[in-house]
Amino acid sequence: MASGAKLLALYDAILAISQQMREHAQADEWDALVDKELERRQLVAALRTELETAPPPLNPTEQTQSDTTIKAILSLDEETRKLAERWMGELGEKLGSIKTSRRLQNTYLAP
Repeated sequence: MASGAKLLALYDAILAISQQMREHAQADEWDALVDKELERRQLVAALRTELETAPPPLNPTEQTQSDTTIKAILSLDEETRKLAERWMGELGEKLGSIKTSRRLQNTYLAP
C-alpha cells in the first residue's frame, strides 16, 4: 500500500522535472526538454500505478500540499506549452521561407 509521503514525493519529483522542462524551453534546449519529458512520463506512470492499486487517504496537510503541487505542475506545463508553440511557429516560418526560396531557385535558376 502506498503512503501519503510516497505520493507526495512522486508529485514533488514531477514538479522538479516540470521546472527543468520549462527552463529548457526558455533556453530553446528542445532535445533536453524531450529527455526530461521522457523521465517525467516514467514518474507519472509510477504515480498512476500507486493511485490505482491502493490510493492512501491523505491527511488535510498532505491534501493541501498535493493540491498546491498539482497546480504548480499544471502552471509550469502551460508555460512550457506556450514556449513550445512559439518555437513551433518560428520553425514553421523558417521552413516556409526555405520552401519559398527553393521554389524561386527552381523557377529562375533552372537550366
